[in-house]
Amino acid sequence: MGSRLEQAQVIPKGILITMKGEEVDIISKLPDNLIHEILSFIDTKYAVQTSVLSKRWKNIWVSLPYISVDWTSFKKDIIYDLGETLCKFLTFVDKVFEFHDDSDIQSIKLGCVILDAISVEALNRWILAAVNHNVKDLDISGSYLHDSAYEIPHQILNSISLKSLIIILLGDCFGGTNIILQKSMSLPQLKTLWLAGISISNLDLQRLFSSCPLMETLFMQKCDVQTSNQRNIIIDSHSLQRVRLFENRYTHLGLADHTFTCTTKISAPNLMGFMCTGFMTEDCPLENLSSLGYARFDMRLTKEADETAQTYFELPAEEKEVFARRMMKFVGVVRSVRHLTLSSGFLEVLLQAPGILDRQPPQLCNLGTMKLGMRFTRGCIRSIAYLLKISPIITTLILVSEEANLADVEDDWDAGFPLTCMYSHLKFIEIKGVEGCDNELKFLRFVLKNSMVLEKVNLFFRSTSDSLDGGRQIRRFKRNLRAMPTASSSIKMNFL
Repeated sequence: MGSRLEQAQVIPKGILITMKGEEVDIISKLPDNLIHEILSFIDTKYAVQTSVLSKRWKNIWVSLPYISVDWTSFKKDIIYDLGETLCKFLTFVDKVFEFHDDSDIQSIKLGCVILDAISVEALNRWILAAVNHNVKDLDISGSYLHDSAYEIPHQILNSISLKSLIIILLGDCFGGTNIILQKSMSLPQLKTLWLAGISISNLDLQRLFSSCPLMETLFMQKCDVQTSNQRNIIIDSHSLQRVRLFENRYTHLGLADHTFTCTTKISAPNLMGFMCTGFMTEDCPLENLSSLGYARFDMRLTKEADETAQTYFELPAEEKEVFARRMMKFVGVVRSVRHLTLSSGFLEVLLQAPGILDRQPPQLCNLGTMKLGMRFTRGCIRSIAYLLKISPIITTLILVSEEANLADVEDDWDAGFPLTCMYSHLKFIEIKGVEGCDNELKFLRFVLKNSMVLEKVNLFFRSTSDSLDGGRQIRRFKRNLRAMPTASSSIKMNFL
């Protein structure tokens, strides 16, 4: 028994214990359902290998409710033959489904590469097998290198058992994989939908959303949504609770350069969490979000740009104004959030529209924690001061500094900026990436002067502070900081 365990190399050490001078295999004595749970943590390729351990293990794998196979586990060396490796992978997965008994399969995760029509046929066989075994969670991830669009089998798009569907199919050179959906779709139990790397028509996408009446979680990552006449992507759901949009692209088939400004409209009264990583050139109106508790906006100018403070400084005035109004609109519709995360680009443009400070500001009345990527520039510092002002009960502020050696911020950075209130709830501030510059001191002087109940300030210094000059700068920074007047009488400073 011991030697067979060593040969398999998939059962963890320590399952053999000595009792009265005899070795006892405690895992083999467990019921099947617990062994299945243990095997769910490893690739099914290795779970199948446990069949050589003993008669007890011979048929355990044929009733596995969790199947997870990745084609990379069939690579022998760093240098390998892709065709040969995929052939072994396809044959193995076929055998897994062929020998599986009639019991249900709860979860199937397949990491694959689709090269040709043979690979497509194999994938469709596996999807059909998944449906026949009443699969609840299906995850298909990998690369789609075939030159034809992939038509998703109608069986999986009409599954009555499916609760989670993940389709991640990166095309050649990481382009989008063209996806074709069936005209008839019904996913009455689906709660999680994750799409990544695919190219899909807007109409098909709307039909897919409509076929999922219980959908709670939607992830769309680097998808290409194609349209010929509609400029609106609409997500309207009463069941939706979490949405994440990550660097999706919108292609207009009627335009020569295929690019245009698209609007993604989201109306979800039960939405609790919203995350958007995208570009300021796109609009994303949010409506009816009274339940929203967490929001994150990671906004950039373009996908390729290596953005710096100078990038934003050099933006044309008209672009700054458009982006500022768009970002301010985001702030206005997430007024119910308790946790808010914003990117440095968001802060750079937030207050750049003329007259924006003269308007009645939105109020983030429930906001308790705010995490901000930032640069210690005039634009970012003013935006942070503004956000603190409209967040009357905020207790925690976390800043992550992204750029060093910036131009000095003028002492009158708050000129024309209405600061009519103290921060009566702010207790904790954390700043990561501190370099010990004057801009940081100016910001901290402002915060310390206006925070009545501040208890703790954690400052994490950059690694460059270990140099001789950096060390002198940090020591001077600490002295100046300790000498500053504070509104709170009990602040603990931690230099980390």
